[in-house]
Amino acid sequence: DGRSGGTARMATLAATGRPGSLQLRLVDPAAGGERPGRGACTGDSGAPAFRDENGRAAVAGVVSWSTGPKLAAGCGGLTGVTPLVRYRAWIVDSAQRLGVALSP
Repeated sequence: DGRSGGTARMATLAATGRPGSLQLRLVDPAAGGERPGRGACTGDSGAPAFRDENGRAAVAGVVSWSTGPKLAAGCGGLTGVTPLVRYRAWIVDSAQRLGVALSP
């Protein structure tokens, strides 16, 4: 609704369909994308999507799109994430050229 912009939120989502190196489709496991649940909203594109690596949060991808329930407009249906694994070398190289060291 535009009133909560800039507020960080967290939700545990599950991969649905067949995850690939070009796209992950995530869904609230309790709602299954069929009724309102947790997930990205319009305007969340570019937000980080994390995964748990031995108790630490690691950026796995970037939110690229979202739907509401039953693929309608809105929030909390499907969350589309572009995985960063294919782009990691480019990101590290670009950061180094800019003088920024990234941790592994």
